[in-house]
Amino acid sequence: MCDYLEIAPSIFNHPTIARPIINVSTTRLLSNTLVLGLTLTLCGATASVAATATTDPVGYNTISLLANSDTYVSVPFHRPAAFVGQVSSFSGNVITVAGTPGWTASQFVYASGTQANTYYAFIRSGTKEGNYYTVTANAGNTLTIDLAGDTLTGLAANDSISIIPYWTLGTLFPAADAGVSFTTSASPFAVQTYVLIPNLQASGINLSTTSSYFFYNGAWRLFGQDLTVSRNDDTLIPDTYFIVRNNASAGTLTQTGSVLTKKFVTPLQTYTGGKQDNPVALLRPVPVTLDDSGLAASGAFSASSSPLNLSDILLVFDNTVAAKNKSSSATYYYYNGAWRKFGADASQNFGSTVVFGPGTGVQIRKATSSTGSASIWTNSATY
Repeated sequence: MCDYLEIAPSIFNHPTIARPIINVSTTRLLSNTLVLGLTLTLCGATASVAATATTDPVGYNTISLLANSDTYVSVPFHRPAAFVGQVSSFSGNVITVAGTPGWTASQFVYASGTQANTYYAFIRSGTKEGNYYTVTANAGNTLTIDLAGDTLTGLAANDSISIIPYWTLGTLFPAADAGVSFTTSASPFAVQTYVLIPNLQASGINLSTTSSYFFYNGAWRLFGQDLTVSRNDDTLIPDTYFIVRNNASAGTLTQTGSVLTKKFVTPLQTYTGGKQDNPVALLRPVPVTLDDSGLAASGAFSASSSPLNLSDILLVFDNTVAAKNKSSSATYYYYNGAWRKFGADASQNFGSTVVFGPGTGVQIRKATSSTGSASIWTNSATY
């Protein structure tokens, strides 16, 4: 049995978006997620698009951050785009957009004290749909981007592109939310809430976090660095989780933003010297099953030859259990054409299991690679 909730269109601040109807389950609301602008059928935890809009729909998500615990967190929304347009051409790592957008030089480049945002270019259609690249420079109608080892081969004229600001510590955890989503530390020697960033550069498994942030004296600070320097503008990567570590006090994080309706591409790193951990998250505001994740279908997740000889594995963490440095609560692998769970009968198919909850993260451990090349994971929206 589902109820129906009508949301006034004024919340979208966009005159071309029709009044949406949200199909709401009385017992489950996308794991505390509300998506506006789509018609969602939540009975049975499925979702489908019933209307289209000229802008991405918006929504919110709520996450409980337990006391004396680590919570694996991601953001299932992106921030509103600063620009949406079309590609005219590209050369190397420079994209020229169609028309005359009238950008000022370095408009999309971070500048401490004057420009708080760091931006990325997101490809919305065509062969490169779902890829994103940090903007390092811009002129009146051109973007210079960091390809991070990739190329723009396949990008074509008229492909859709948007420019989106990254989430930052200051935008996701603003000072006004102190006492709600995080606890202020009275002293750097008695930190109450940490935001821990995984190490995306190191090789191997069971990697320590690379950065530890805490809120002190009115701003976010980086542990081990100058405590007079604000780190509010430090970015959070859209396809990677981070860890919120609370000590004595619990918190509640409410996330709001734009819903991604396009494909999303995540490179999964490999290592020639052994297995490689990838801390990842899906930029989706709905529960996603193993089958719907596209991990196996995209070829990014290597199948195991035997339950006794595992290749890639996926590790899930339970945010409802209060613990620090917690071990994984479940391990999944792909074998004989289906998803299996470590410790369960290898004939049982777990493909319909939801492992990607809105605003959470998992760890994908890639098997040793002969080349060290990344495996490309493409996820498509199920709504």
